[in-house]
Amino acid sequence: MLNTHYAAIDPMALILSEKAYLIWVELHHPHTPDVATIEQVFERLSPEERMVATAKAAELAAYGKAVEAASARYH
Repeated sequence: MLNTHYAAIDPMALILSEKAYLIWVELHHPHTPDVATIEQVFERLSPEERMVATAKAAELAAYGKAVEAASARYH
C-alpha cells in the first residue's frame, strides 16, 4: 500500500493503488521543467544567488546521471 503520508497531500493516494496513483500523478502533474518560471526567478536573483542556483542544478544533474548509470545494469 502506498505510504499514507501522501494522502495528506493528495487524497487520490487513498483511492488508487500505488502503481495506479503513480501513473495518475505523472499524467496529471508531469515532471517537465517550466523554463519561463525559472527565468522569472533568475531575473530576481543576485549574481551570487544565480551562481549558487546554477551550481546546485549541476550537482543535481550529476546525481541524476549517476543514478541512471547505476540503474542501467538492471534494465
